[in-house]
Amino acid sequence: MQVELPHHLERITQLGYEVIAPELGDRQQFTATELLEFRHGLVGIIAGDDELSREFFDGTPNLRTVIRWGIGMDSVDREAAAMHGVTIRNTPGVFGAEVADSAFGYILNLARSYITVDAAVRRGEWPKAEGITLAKSRLGIIGFGAIGQEIAARGRGFSMDVVAFDPYVPSPAPPGITLLDLDTLLTTSKFVVLACPLTADTYHLIDSQRLGLMRADAYLINVARGPVVSEVDLIAALECGLISGAGLDVFEVEPLPLDSRLREMPNVVLGSHNGSNTREGVSRASRAAVDFLIEELSR
Repeated sequence: MQVELPHHLERITQLGYEVIAPELGDRQQFTATELLEFRHGLVGIIAGDDELSREFFDGTPNLRTVIRWGIGMDSVDREAAAMHGVTIRNTPGVFGAEVADSAFGYILNLARSYITVDAAVRRGEWPKAEGITLAKSRLGIIGFGAIGQEIAARGRGFSMDVVAFDPYVPSPAPPGITLLDLDTLLTTSKFVVLACPLTADTYHLIDSQRLGLMRADAYLINVARGPVVSEVDLIAALECGLISGAGLDVFEVEPLPLDSRLREMPNVVLGSHNGSNTREGVSRASRAAVDFLIEELSR
């Protein structure tokens, strides 16, 4: 949001508000304690994955609205916000295409070993890694909101057999998509992509039991939130060959700890929670966030 702020600053200041934009630096987010340094007179905030805890809401008596820049709401204590009468909004639908593109980047790297081949060629080698044909392979998508639907569209473009699980999506599915129960999706899919929000219901949704349902030649791709997967169970499944590999844009602890065994696994493609980060996506989300902020403060 900070990089886009100059384009929107006048829209906010002309309403009589002062804008504070503290530098985040190399960190992922602000803690509640750090945010409370700016609590005096704070009436609205555009937040990323910052810690919007009960402590934060208890300490900001003048706060009227929080606009969550992006989609995920797991960093917000919505019960505490409601107790203080604070309106919470996110910017839904702004990153569907970007995250779907990222998901397919992981799929293609897992299917064709591009990262491994690139490293080998740079060393002077000339490997012939056998790949996987995507056409007719089953792509299972867990979470069929805006991002899941964009992933499905790309899967159809690759002539994949696309299935999805989402308890909140009514039947019938869009043409060319089959809705399945979770266990059937896991047992039949070659590629399983997580695109669901992190909630109490999806925390560790993919654990040892559900990893055990997956095919031995299957790949897990997580572009949702790290805690949707039990990382300890995933590492065990990868080490014993229970599944063939994984593409991970997100992790239970971020940045990924230096001692994580995932760093040493050749069958894992690692990201840095960056699937939505494109110039167009950042611009789109920032405009939506400021639109919603102004709308809420104008009530």
